[in-house]
Amino acid sequence: MNIAILYNSFAYKHPLPEEQEMRDTGLSIGRRLAARGHTVQYFDVDDPQRIEALCNSQVDVAFDACERVRDDARGEAYAAALLEYLGIPHTRTRAWLIALGVSKVRVKSILAYHHIPTPRYQIFHSCREALLPGLQFPLFVKGLASENSIGIDEHSLVNDPAELKAKIRQINTRLGQPALVEEYIDGRELTVSILPGSTGQALPISEIVFDGLPANRRFLDYNAKWHAGSEQFQKSVPVCPARLNPPDCTRVTRVALACYAALGLDSYARIDLRYRAPIPYVLEVNQNPSIDEKDSGYVRACQGNGLDYDAMLDALLCNALERNNDYRRIGTRRTGSFPVRQNEYDLHPVETARL
Repeated sequence: MNIAILYNSFAYKHPLPEEQEMRDTGLSIGRRLAARGHTVQYFDVDDPQRIEALCNSQVDVAFDACERVRDDARGEAYAAALLEYLGIPHTRTRAWLIALGVSKVRVKSILAYHHIPTPRYQIFHSCREALLPGLQFPLFVKGLASENSIGIDEHSLVNDPAELKAKIRQINTRLGQPALVEEYIDGRELTVSILPGSTGQALPISEIVFDGLPANRRFLDYNAKWHAGSEQFQKSVPVCPARLNPPDCTRVTRVALACYAALGLDSYARIDLRYRAPIPYVLEVNQNPSIDEKDSGYVRACQGNGLDYDAMLDALLCNALERNNDYRRIGTRRTGSFPVRQNEYDLHPVETARL
């Protein structure tokens, strides 16, 4: 097949650790596919000339590893939209769903409608806003549209109004976006990766074990993800499969699949949760999880299901092509059939989302 690889080179800047991984992932996917006899063309979405070349290309399918365009997280939706406009099947979820997922509060609003548990929250556009009475300390503060744990550090877990105000101010000023303040769920850090197909398939559950870290640092901050020499990185240990008994495993998996269906996703995804038995609380729905071949949670989960890296790439490309045939055949997008509106859990958001 003639396969396009859409990726970010970050050639216009000195890339940060997470940006180096994004770049290297796109390049390594291309190398893997080329080694298996495919014709591979690389298209750097940060380069207008390569975008023009994509528009004039003749490719069968695109492996879309784009995560932003010129530092704008909305760019990953733009890249998918361009592929859809050109009629090129691609490995990502539909462009409008990517755009929807950029804002965490939009996602939380949809999950709340479907009674899928997620921490209560409030959006702060300024540190001068008052905390609503429905939220109690400790609280967790992060950027409303940030990714890759950007902005999450040792000060993200706050215990009083002064710490809350300081962290909100940091998010508002340094990241230039509203702050999402959530109730802190003191529980097990789990992830469920979803393999796409005619229906989403939950892969073995992973857990991040924080043994050796104090109670107030047991979360994945920027250091834990990107600075290998930090204590937070070394003491945040991934385990797959997670050590869960069958009822807990069923409960967590069911909530993850409910998220996937409620959001209408149809490509690979990873659901991040905190499990405070008996309730799994959804923290994030990652529509573009890292598939770096070195040490990514999604790849680890695939391996736990018997899929090596090449088999995983094949599954994602096959899903893109089959999904494109589905759309052509029925003239509309495929929707999930999982019964997502359940009353088993109750959720009361403390703020109406600003969409």
